[in-house]
Amino acid sequence: MEFEDEIHIQLPREELWDLVSDPEALASCVPGAKEIEQLSETKYRGIIERGIAGISINLIGEVEMTKLNPPENLVALVEGQDPKTNSRMDATAEMSMEDNGDGSTTLTYHVDVEFTGRLATLGARIVKRKINSDIGLFFDNLRSRAES
Repeated sequence: MEFEDEIHIQLPREELWDLVSDPEALASCVPGAKEIEQLSETKYRGIIERGIAGISINLIGEVEMTKLNPPENLVALVEGQDPKTNSRMDATAEMSMEDNGDGSTTLTYHVDVEFTGRLATLGARIVKRKINSDIGLFFDNLRSRAES
């Protein structure tokens, strides 16, 4: 499943970069994030609790920033597993930031997500709708945090 969009944030690109490259700040924007642990400069482990179609999941996973090009773009690889539902999620997330010349930034994102296990049996429309909602909520939270 692929998701992409762009959002405009009233923050200069360099300051937005500082925010999107800060794992603790990002974790505070992720719906359902319960904990985060830094494993290295570019790798983190965490837990996300979410519900989808009446199924409660606890994704235990890692995020690794594989490409960092400050302050223009980053790529992160995400993997998570929920042992209770025998589900797995793998994702690649890319963010690019363009300076608008007026103190604001346009952030463009592309996220490619794949689920296996019980979650994959729920149907692509149900899962896609929930993931799209959570991605939208993440970027709304990011914008709120950046502009406050």
